[in-house]
Amino acid sequence: MMKRGGTRGQSAAAPRAAQTPTPVPYDYGVSFKLSGQPGRLHDQVLSIAPDGAFVAVAIGYGFAEDRFRPLELHPRGALPPNPKDVVLNNLPIEALIEGFCLEPKFGASIFNTNPTPEAQLNGMLRRVKPRAQPTFLFSIIDTATGRELQDEPTHNLASLGIATGERPFRALASPVSFLPRSSLRLQVIEQSADTRGRLDVVFYGYRLPFTANCPEPVVRATAAVAAPAAMTPLVSPARVIPFDYAASIDLTGEPFARREAEVTIAADGEFVATAVGYGLAVADLGVSFGRPAPQPPPAPQPPPENLSQLTLGTFPLDALMDGVRIRPEMHRLAFLDNAALSNALPASLLDRVFERLNRPEDVSFTYSMFDSGAGHDLQNIELNNVAGLGSAGGERPFKSLAAPLRLRPSATVRVEVTELFGRGRLFVVFQGHKRLGGRPQ
Repeated sequence: MMKRGGTRGQSAAAPRAAQTPTPVPYDYGVSFKLSGQPGRLHDQVLSIAPDGAFVAVAIGYGFAEDRFRPLELHPRGALPPNPKDVVLNNLPIEALIEGFCLEPKFGASIFNTNPTPEAQLNGMLRRVKPRAQPTFLFSIIDTATGRELQDEPTHNLASLGIATGERPFRALASPVSFLPRSSLRLQVIEQSADTRGRLDVVFYGYRLPFTANCPEPVVRATAAVAAPAAMTPLVSPARVIPFDYAASIDLTGEPFARREAEVTIAADGEFVATAVGYGLAVADLGVSFGRPAPQPPPAPQPPPENLSQLTLGTFPLDALMDGVRIRPEMHRLAFLDNAALSNALPASLLDRVFERLNRPEDVSFTYSMFDSGAGHDLQNIELNNVAGLGSAGGERPFKSLAAPLRLRPSATVRVEVTELFGRGRLFVVFQGHKRLGGRPQ
């Protein structure tokens, strides 16, 4: 009897152990298209996939603003037929202060059109609006249970923090489990005028893969057990060393261009990723006009520069593609008292007056990650970089994964990126540790 009872206990425990899935780090995101009309209501439903439960441990958001605005040139007599001969005096003052760039659909080809119709001249440049922080009210309802997650629509800054990602992602007070096929309803009420773009709200956590016919009580029980276990670092008897795997992607500044890179795990050991970070390496932010350097006395000093008559053709082409503005600290020298451009700027200061808009903190893109070894995505949609990973300037802590991502030897992770703004080499780094001399656990 005792032996038979013990056998029954062992056989009953085996199926439960077999049903316990391995947590996989995962992000569920939902996107809203903000129109810049205060009071406008947006409504979206986030559906959990049928092949697994989802446990949310944190929430965050990001905003990819549509910063480009039309730019109409001031004739001030007559516009030149050649776009290269358009002078800074033809540009509105707000474009010189905030920034301007070439229209990407024209690019350098606009300079090869001569003569150019006035309508096309007015469409060759775009004003680059400074980044704005959106304000909105939001509410979340768990439609599976009918529960609201707040008593009234909440202000984004009060509940989630600033949209630049310079704060840690807001950790939930306790993990929240969502069953397969359940859904969340999110409502957003715009509060900012003339702030247009894509708003991403992201729930960070991990998935628990289940078969489609797994009973609901088993799903809830397993999620409750896996929640604390997923937050605990994996321990291995094998020798462990800290290690980073990096994927590098060259961004060209072409909006909506798709790029991808693949990271291959070495065959000498398993890699466990515990965090993800990223950064953009850019060239010099200055704008050099190639003027000869002034010679020391007694050689004569070069004549002063008339900024109002400086032509677009004298700017480096890649600087016009990146976007250019007058440095804020140089406004006092670049403008006269009547707000007109200086007509007698010392030649030695010309290369210090302008700066490019292609700064690392301004880069904007959407991304997705795919674990080719296991055959699953790490998010449900392409996510905005700030919403999914945090500030582009590196002011935030690195994003910790809700559950360690275990990658077997020779496995691959594919990173796909859709460009929105910015040019340079993008580095996406998986931070974690490598097991050497031991078999995968």
